[in-house]
Amino acid sequence: MNPKKLFHLLSISSLVILVALTGCDSMQRKGFSGKNKDFTQDSMIEQVMEKDLDSALKVIDNLESKKKISEGKANYYRGQIHYKLGQELSAELYFKRSLVNDDLLQERPSMYYYVSDQLSTILTVKGDQEGAIDIATEAYSVIQKDTTQIGHYWSAILLHDIGYSQMQLGHYTEAEKNFTQAWNTLKQLASVNPTFDHLYTWSRITYNIIDAYTSTGQFEEAEKWIPQAEEAIARMSSHPECTKTIAEEYTAGINTHKALVYIKTNRPKEAQMAYQRFVGTDYSKTSKGLIEHSEYLELAERWNDLADITPKVDSVIQSWDTPLSLYYLKSYLTPYLKAYLRSGRTKQALKMAERIVDSSDSIYRYERQHNAEELAIMYETQEKENQIAKQQTMLRNQMYIAIMVAVMLILISIVVITLIRLRNAKKLSEKNKELAEKNKELVFANKRAEESSRMKTDFIQQISHEIRTPLNILSGFTQVLTSPEVELDEAERADINTRITTNTKRITELVNKMIELSDIHSKTVIERSDDVTTVQIAAMAVENSDIQGINHLTFNLEFEQDVDKPIRTNSHSASRALALLLNNAVKFTKKGSIELRITIDDAARMVVYTVTDTGIGVPPYEAERIFEEFTQLDNYYDGTGIGLSVARSIARRLGGDIKLDTSYTNGARFVFTLPDEA
Repeated sequence: MNPKKLFHLLSISSLVILVALTGCDSMQRKGFSGKNKDFTQDSMIEQVMEKDLDSALKVIDNLESKKKISEGKANYYRGQIHYKLGQELSAELYFKRSLVNDDLLQERPSMYYYVSDQLSTILTVKGDQEGAIDIATEAYSVIQKDTTQIGHYWSAILLHDIGYSQMQLGHYTEAEKNFTQAWNTLKQLASVNPTFDHLYTWSRITYNIIDAYTSTGQFEEAEKWIPQAEEAIARMSSHPECTKTIAEEYTAGINTHKALVYIKTNRPKEAQMAYQRFVGTDYSKTSKGLIEHSEYLELAERWNDLADITPKVDSVIQSWDTPLSLYYLKSYLTPYLKAYLRSGRTKQALKMAERIVDSSDSIYRYERQHNAEELAIMYETQEKENQIAKQQTMLRNQMYIAIMVAVMLILISIVVITLIRLRNAKKLSEKNKELAEKNKELVFANKRAEESSRMKTDFIQQISHEIRTPLNILSGFTQVLTSPEVELDEAERADINTRITTNTKRITELVNKMIELSDIHSKTVIERSDDVTTVQIAAMAVENSDIQGINHLTFNLEFEQDVDKPIRTNSHSASRALALLLNNAVKFTKKGSIELRITIDDAARMVVYTVTDTGIGVPPYEAERIFEEFTQLDNYYDGTGIGLSVARSIARRLGGDIKLDTSYTNGARFVFTLPDEA
């Protein structure tokens, strides 16, 4: 996982908690006041929630069964409780249930706005940016009709939600427009009615805007928002209700973002000063401050410092009882592993790798249950929509009957009645056709979901096998080397050292692939600033691949003298993609030869690396599917099924591509192109 992505995942998780609390405070202060029956039930539930969340769930079930609160409101409170318990996926499901119909919007608009904001934020954390934008946009379109202060307040928050997701998708112009409008609205509200709630939300949203820019690498744009953030924080800090803790938290947070901006815009002295101001605060020693500290060290690539505080950060995260999920794996465990690897702490890295493997089965079961529950919600929603459609059809039919009776009484025209019936029959036929098409789409979607689940299961099982095997070998040899009863001669010790090195490299390569897997669908262009020759790239790939020392294969590197020329690219990424192709050839070629040929395509201005083997080959109709992640055409061969996916992703982000030459039939031939730029 690259530093930008890790920083985004950690910072957005803090955003979820703080925005949720902000929205909840606003709702309680503005949206829930009064003395009618509904407010009495709300007050009862909230009082129980403050004391015991499990008891609150029972109270909600009881009130719903007695029809004292609606289903939408019950699911709203269930979502809140599961979120407080750290069960984000369950919270998401209940929040979606609360929005199935318009009951919540009709009962309490503030609840509807809050749920839309919270659900949009949860989807952003999951990486479902399109889904987050859809939820926030729908709520924003509704809130446009609300011209009160509350309406303006929530419209600004929802615009911020839309902008944050747009930033993650690379729609920077649209995001900046929405951020600016949200900021101006909140500033105006804080000026007209300078309550602490308005000032706090203004500061929080401004802070999140800067976070959105830094998390996507837009550091120069982030710097433009620092004065606005300082203005909002200064106004909030001067309010009588603002505690010293809140003021220090925001001031310290801005200093870490300043440090990030300055270090990424080549101003190391200013970055160090801002960082020292953060470290000098009491907030930096709190749990949230420690998380923010780790974010800065990750993005600043201070691996030793990050590895030093990783045990503390891990302890904080575990104290939150965060449920196991792929998000937990990518956001926390993988960064810990990366810090240990980059700082050369092999022992801690191996323990963390084993922990990742042990978590895989639990993650699979947890997410499979969540997917099943989410699918159930989709079915339930569709069923309710069908019921509404039937009711509307019945009303239309009643209207048509009334019209026909009126026409019969007035005109006594059988011809008109016949035409109306024919028209209704035609509409019914069209509706039946539409229903049949929707059923086909649903069957296809179910098949795709089942296939996706199977592929993920195979992948997790394969990862577990791939890591456990070398770990067992390392564990065995470690016991041998540390046992005082075992005497080894130099040859045996050298053989053991070789095996330990080989299996350590195998684990490291697998972990690298897992980290690279998160970037497969990234459209971020890899920086090309290295001047390197075409042959040097090939040499680095050969050195870093498994092809060296393979006795049962013949390897040839072919190139003409005039193709050995310098090009401008990213030497590490280019050689990595080529090494993955060579490893793929080794894996599927039991005997015979592998050839790496370098040529120049002058017409296309491309350097062409062709990897040809005499292995089992690839059927032409599978030419594209083999580049999909987790794809294994032959399960008898070891591997994770992500090597070719990672290689193609790197090639395309370097401005080139990787394709299978289907005209070659004596094995497999992959063609890797890079821009021929000097």
